[in-house]
Amino acid sequence: MDRPFRMLVATTFRSLRHRDYRLYFVGQIVSFTGSWMQNAALMWFVFDRTGNPLWPPLLLVAQVGPTLLLGTWGGSLADRTPKRRLILRTQTAFLLNACALTALVGVGAAVPGAILALQLLNGAIQAVDLPARLAFVPDLVPRDDLINAVALNSLLFNCARAVGPAIAGWLFFVAQWLVQSDSAPGWEKVSLGAVLCFGANAVSYAAVLIALSWIRTPGIRPPRSEPGSTLDGWRYVRANPMLTGLLLLTGGVCVFGWPAVSLFPAYTRLVLHLAETEYSQLVSGLGVGALAGALATATFGSVARRGAFFTAGTVGVAAGLGGLAVAATLPLAVASAACLGFGMILFLSTGQSTMQLSATDDSRGRVMALWAMTLSASAPVGHLLAGASAAAVGVTAVFAGMAAGATIVAAAALGITLARGWKVDGRP
Repeated sequence: MDRPFRMLVATTFRSLRHRDYRLYFVGQIVSFTGSWMQNAALMWFVFDRTGNPLWPPLLLVAQVGPTLLLGTWGGSLADRTPKRRLILRTQTAFLLNACALTALVGVGAAVPGAILALQLLNGAIQAVDLPARLAFVPDLVPRDDLINAVALNSLLFNCARAVGPAIAGWLFFVAQWLVQSDSAPGWEKVSLGAVLCFGANAVSYAAVLIALSWIRTPGIRPPRSEPGSTLDGWRYVRANPMLTGLLLLTGGVCVFGWPAVSLFPAYTRLVLHLAETEYSQLVSGLGVGALAGALATATFGSVARRGAFFTAGTVGVAAGLGGLAVAATLPLAVASAACLGFGMILFLSTGQSTMQLSATDDSRGRVMALWAMTLSASAPVGHLLAGASAAAVGVTAVFAGMAAGATIVAAAALGITLARGWKVDGRP
């Protein structure tokens, strides 16, 4: 019994055998935990200030929207610049942005417009950082371990998604304890909790900066990179119908799946009639499900199982959204959020590795920029539609509509799997 278990663990975490990837993994898990603390706290802080369910989606749009405009340029830059050096610069910029947000809330100047401006700046940094990080992973592991490394990246990201909001909820509790006066307004307690979360995120970036400074792999740019070649990624994907289909399905999954997290503050208060501690449990439930999806992909994911994982992922998204539409209690809502997270990561981890494996070394940054741009193009559409619809018809009705749309995407994924087998470059 002990030996099979050790073999399973060795299989699941095999990419950690490589020193540079191991350093990168540890640094990122600390940094991502801080980022999810900030994201959860920011959504609740803004909703608490405005009482408008449209504001949290607007902030998420501001965070991902710049990637749609700048992602191609960011991918080209990742192919022209040593990736480790580029990521060091973008992570430093993230740290400074987190410090600015902490100071803004700390001095009481955090009006929604100012926070929106900082989110836009954060999004512009991400437009460069994300393609570089996606293209950097193949430099850290051999090709045979790439699917596993991508899955482990999803694992650490979603472990942070589960842990970060939980820590944020605890810090909000600490803030309530520190501001014990009955005469103290509720917004003061929320502000202190937000400052603690934003400050912790700023400190967390030190981990990934230290890890990057110790990594020996420079992320060397290819010897040849032509000016004006940012359209190479489009040409490559357009020549491969399966990759085109994958990007279209990815857009559908993200349009219906991503907005859930931006609706959680309104869902918690208006549907479940609960507060910030329960909200953090809901976000953590999403992260726990995503963590399970990443573990499943890391352990069992392979090129041959690609179609099954795509289909199962879309079914999980549809089921999770449907559960949120009918949930009347916190346990059922958390379970539904976990199902949603499981499906999202099962699909996205497999899709990301498919894109990475399909790209040549000198075009990987631009191909992965297309992947990032697809995520960034679909997310604002989903967030804005969901936020505006929630304000008009209610959060429950929006979740029901999202579940219906995700069901259509699941049917399309199943049809493609049965008809074509997800061949890439002629290989099943």
